[in-house]
Amino acid sequence: MSPKQPKENPVEEELQDSEDSISSSVSGTTKSTQSQESGKKKACRKKTCSKKNDVRKKVTAAEKQALKKKLALEKKEAKDANKIYKPGECMKYMTIEMHPVLFESWYCADIAREASASGVKVKASPAICDPALVLWTRSVPPTLTTNQGMVELTASRVQCEHGLYVCRLEDVAELVAARSLTDTLRRAGQLAGCTLSLVLYGSKDYFKTSGRKTTNSRNKLIKEVDLEKAITDLLVSADCDTVLVNTPNELSLTILHFTKAVAELPHKKAKRDVDEQAEFYMRGDNKKCVSVDKDGNGLSRLWQQMLAVLPMASLESSRALCAQYPSPLAMFEALENPGGAKDVAGVGVTRTALPGAKSRRIGPEFARKLELLFTATDGGTLID
Repeated sequence: MSPKQPKENPVEEELQDSEDSISSSVSGTTKSTQSQESGKKKACRKKTCSKKNDVRKKVTAAEKQALKKKLALEKKEAKDANKIYKPGECMKYMTIEMHPVLFESWYCADIAREASASGVKVKASPAICDPALVLWTRSVPPTLTTNQGMVELTASRVQCEHGLYVCRLEDVAELVAARSLTDTLRRAGQLAGCTLSLVLYGSKDYFKTSGRKTTNSRNKLIKEVDLEKAITDLLVSADCDTVLVNTPNELSLTILHFTKAVAELPHKKAKRDVDEQAEFYMRGDNKKCVSVDKDGNGLSRLWQQMLAVLPMASLESSRALCAQYPSPLAMFEALENPGGAKDVAGVGVTRTALPGAKSRRIGPEFARKLELLFTATDGGTLID
């Protein structure tokens, strides 16, 4: 017989059950605490990520706003720069600089009045090397430049490349008689650093003759033919043109006309440079042109005109084609399709606007030429 198993104590069993329940409750509490802590960490991470995203969005919005302001500022600067040379607005950026001696002379009394009416400023400048010189300066926005490693601003006023030499004929009669007028103008141009034009005042009064001989008429140093020779020599030798004026108002208007020409010179030169890049003078070829505004008004008429100038085309045929194909793209897409040339050839053309008038078709020959014109890939293809 096997020995009997000892019976377990019920008190010990209860103690063991209580310990198991306590350990399970402690482990459950620990797990719940850990889950709460992990939840808090996840929430903190979410808040941190959301804050970072908000900061990034704010930085991105700030960068976009700064870029927008920068582009607007550059656009405004470019617009202002164009105004400096744009015809109609360039005059108010010009300044006429004259020597005080010339500025206060009696025959220059109308210059300030005429200049102010045109928006041009007049300034007496004692720094001008010759009392007869008239120079121009243009107001420009200063920019930053580097000079030998140093950053500096450019000048806000720029001297123009042309000037005037204004004097009375009585004052230069000796130079004309001595044939030294050309050398005088050449030296004045070198000192001024620009090309000069001569403006002579009072030639009519100087050569005016009365019916009798007087002491003044005998004391004249030059004759009209001498002046003409001097002007011709000045033009040929020094490339300096001459303008003759006889009244103070005529002198002021002449200076104002030169001011306008000098102010618009950069704009006209830029247009000329663009025109010279073409193989023909586009601005002179204005026969049968069609104007198109910025809203696109006139494009349909231009398309009709393009078709009307083709060989074998007429006004009626171009109207019929424009009614069927309202744009060059529509005709190109139609000719790209198989049998597109037949569809174009079958377009009816009404000879007159009267009801019941006979109509004709575009025809296969004109349709073939249109197909070749719109679909040819070789630019050297001849359309015969």
